[in-house]
Amino acid sequence: MNILGINGALGWYGNIPYDVGSLGDLWVHGSGATLIMDVIVKNAMCEERFSRYKYDGNYPKLTIQKILDFNNITKHDIDLVVYVGSGPILALEMKNCGYVETKIKEFFPNCEVTYVSHHVAHTAATYFTSGFDEANVLSFDGAGDGELQPNGHFYVPHMKFSHGKGLTLIELQSNFCGIDPMRTGFGNFYNTYSQLVYTNKMNKIENRKVNHVPAYMNPIDRETYPGKVMGLSAYGDHRNINLPDWFSLERGRQTYTNEKWEDCLPQLVTNPLPEFSSEEEQQHLDPDDLAAWLQHQFETHLLNFLSNIPENVKSNNLCLGGGSALNILTNSKIIEEGIYKNVHVNTAPNDDGLHFGGALFMAAEKEGKIILPDDIGYLGITYTDEEIEAVL
Repeated sequence: MNILGINGALGWYGNIPYDVGSLGDLWVHGSGATLIMDVIVKNAMCEERFSRYKYDGNYPKLTIQKILDFNNITKHDIDLVVYVGSGPILALEMKNCGYVETKIKEFFPNCEVTYVSHHVAHTAATYFTSGFDEANVLSFDGAGDGELQPNGHFYVPHMKFSHGKGLTLIELQSNFCGIDPMRTGFGNFYNTYSQLVYTNKMNKIENRKVNHVPAYMNPIDRETYPGKVMGLSAYGDHRNINLPDWFSLERGRQTYTNEKWEDCLPQLVTNPLPEFSSEEEQQHLDPDDLAAWLQHQFETHLLNFLSNIPENVKSNNLCLGGGSALNILTNSKIIEEGIYKNVHVNTAPNDDGLHFGGALFMAAEKEGKIILPDDIGYLGITYTDEEIEAVL
């Protein structure tokens, strides 16, 4: 069976943000494609590598063609296309009305079309590459795609905690974006305040006014700040920032249908935080110290959450996925503190790996087996000397 995993905006332009009311912001990033042929992972690549457009989020037509050509197959040879939603509510609406399936079958006439949700793809990407027989799996980022719940309400999760055993993944807990989604969850909190830190830092360095515009809303820059701010945190002292804690840890009982878990998982509750939106307020905050505070809050509350996983749920192994798993300082702390014996993060835990996780998830379900290359960090294509000379 030839399985193709894809993600990216299908039916709208995903690289410039625009708002369509209840459907929200339609900016998408990290589109790409993965091919699995007869349980063997062949390629996994991002569209930006071929379009040369940073964080390209559009339908990955260039990547798909490169993969087909490299493996000497055509669009008619694809048996299953796995589409992974990426953030916008519109993706769910277009899936539900049949548009996504119709368009994909136009591209791949002989294929079956299936869908894997955003956080399930993140979960699969890190768990199935870990080599663990069983593990706890945490997927966390700014927001996933929308999910319609049994009660009829529509929610957008920012975190899923699951347990993997063999080729089976069991979801244990989902946390959803609240009324103020930019304040809810690890990813949105870090992203929102890292924008503020970066703006403040640039104003102080260059002595000029930098407009406080989220990077993902800038179609020219298409830059992100959390990684820069994570590095900046080493230069500051979090104790110089007198702000309330970002989260409180609470316990609430969960009911599971697939397995019986008698103890409950901890719940993280977001505390109110100041906006710091005025220029006067920002001038009183040292950006280095605020970066250190932001990193300290991220580390403290994530470690607190993981340290309180009930013993009958907790594994010796932890897999991390989602954009927040790119925070290598925190990942190191989890290992240093000995909360888990083994910690695994796949090579593309952010949205760049959604197509990869979606393909792995369906390969496990349909084929019952996955064969990975020796080094999953190298899943691109090779180039001949003649091709390189032609480009030069």
